[in-house]
Amino acid sequence: MRLKPEQLNQHLQSQLKPVYIVSGDEPLLSQEICDQIRAAAKTQGFDEREVHHVDGQYKWATLSDSANAMSLFASRKLIEVRIENGKPGDQGSKALLELCAQPNPDNILLVVLPKVDKSAQNSKWFKALDKLGAFIAHWPIERNQLPGWIANRLRANHMKADRDALALLADRTDGNLLAAAQEIEKLKLVGKETISADDIENSVGDASRYDVFALSESAFKGDVARSIHILSVLQGEGINPLQLLGIISNDVRLLLSFIQLKNNGVADDKALQQLKVFWPKKQNQLKGASRRLSVTVIEQSLLLCNQIDLATKSMLQDDPWRLFNALITKLCGLNTVPNRI
Repeated sequence: MRLKPEQLNQHLQSQLKPVYIVSGDEPLLSQEICDQIRAAAKTQGFDEREVHHVDGQYKWATLSDSANAMSLFASRKLIEVRIENGKPGDQGSKALLELCAQPNPDNILLVVLPKVDKSAQNSKWFKALDKLGAFIAHWPIERNQLPGWIANRLRANHMKADRDALALLADRTDGNLLAAAQEIEKLKLVGKETISADDIENSVGDASRYDVFALSESAFKGDVARSIHILSVLQGEGINPLQLLGIISNDVRLLLSFIQLKNNGVADDKALQQLKVFWPKKQNQLKGASRRLSVTVIEQSLLLCNQIDLATKSMLQDDPWRLFNALITKLCGLNTVPNRI
């Protein structure tokens, strides 16, 4: 039985299936889907919960023993099996098939997987689980869907935000739904009901005097003095260079794509729409930087990003912070630090 995540709540109000398979690569969505199943199981008398983390050292006999064991404290339990690589192997396949052949009516089996491909779905163990229970696959929230997802989550918490605030929070948390959910919780805790872009700026950036987003913004404006100062503050605060690199390199690649679209005759607004850039402030940053910097400079900046990555991982004998200085000055339109490009 296949269920969409949005169908799960209604389904759980009826009789529960003996097996549930939850599959997908977004941790927050997996967690919340599993939470729904756990809560429904508890209301129907499945008071015990066991969690089995399957890795290379896991003994599948443990699962069989658990499924067949009688509890001294409760007659019904939820057995949660988390297969991190999505592949149970020969022993795991056999164990799962045996459980499906003789399901215990006092158990519910919850199998949590990453995104499973067609090959896995065509396997005997998966088909046996699917036939006996329900399969819920979830998909990543696409960039253009993220503002709507955030708006719905705010609404569920009796909050609302204007368009700029939604666009900014989506921009700051793109690819990390858990971060977006945590920011909403933070705003809820301080009693915010109507959220503005300023609220998002203050909330997301209050962990540091200067955050990584401010560094990218300053560099794209060409403000070399402020950019170098922000960089030195971040270094002094002990930020992981890879955390900083992830955001800067993403912005540089976005800028390159924007300029390439413009060079192919695509209008600015159309190019930004294609790139899913909806926050007006970010749009202005890209427009301004595209007028100052050439494709060559941006490609050189991406090479520097690669060098920083290698240096941080000790695969290149260089100081990642020296390379960051070179990258930031280059993005500001200068080339004051020698590099190997």
